Amino acid sequence: MCLCIIITINELIYYLQYRYFHQHHRYQRYHDHHHQHNHHLIIIIIIIIIIIIIIIIIIIIIIIIIIIIIIIIIIIIIIIIIVIVIVIIIIIIIIIIIIIIIIIIIIIIIIIIIIIIIIIIIIIIIIIIVVVVVVVVVALVLVLVLLLRLHRIISSSIVISNSSSIIVTITNNIVMVVIVVIIIISVIRIIIIVIVIVVVLLLVVVIVIIVVIVILIMNNFNNVKPIAQLIFAVNSDVISNLFD
Repeated sequence: MCLCIIITINELIYYLQYRYFHQHHRYQRYHDHHHQHNHHLIIIIIIIIIIIIIIIIIIIIIIIIIIIIIIIIIIIIIIIIIVIVIVIIIIIIIIIIIIIIIIIIIIIIIIIIIIIIIIIIIIIIIIIIVVVVVVVVVALVLVLVLLLRLHRIISSSIVISNSSSIIVTITNNIVMVVIVVIIIISVIRIIIIVIVIVVVLLLVVVIVIIVVIVILIMNNFNNVKPIAQLIFAVNSDVISNLFD
């Protein structure tokens, strides 16, 4: 554009010079019109200066417009980058909040399960204690009843002299004590075996539940981790493409 303007100015100057010299040659014969030629030359120079000033003003205006357009484009790009960064930050915050909520829910579920397990264990222990107490009481009652009946049978079936009644009484008492001791020991053994079996079963159940909970937690974290990695990868690709 500047080259075209320069060529146009040169052509205009050449034309004006040609016209001036042609007129000057033509008017040399007229000496009385010399002042008029000078006047035309001044007018031509003024016109050329005005044209040059107008061209310079136009060029300055074009440069200013280009600078304004570039500034507007830069501002728009900066605004777009800021919006994208804000959106990415919001997405990251949402992901972090979701992960925290999932972790809190898992912890609450674990606490509830542990509380339920503890309550079940306490209830089972109470039931076992009650059953043991009832069994012991029933066993003792049965033992006493049997001993009383056995004592009556022995007392009624043995008819001896007064001198030997003391020996019979002692023998009956020893037999009763031995039977009671044997029965009590058997009941205690049974109770201990039952308690051990129940405790072992409870421990196995608790271990299985804890293992299942740990597996579920690991699966949840393994499911959340790829989603977070995918979102971060998408966000990084968006940022890199934007800057490219």
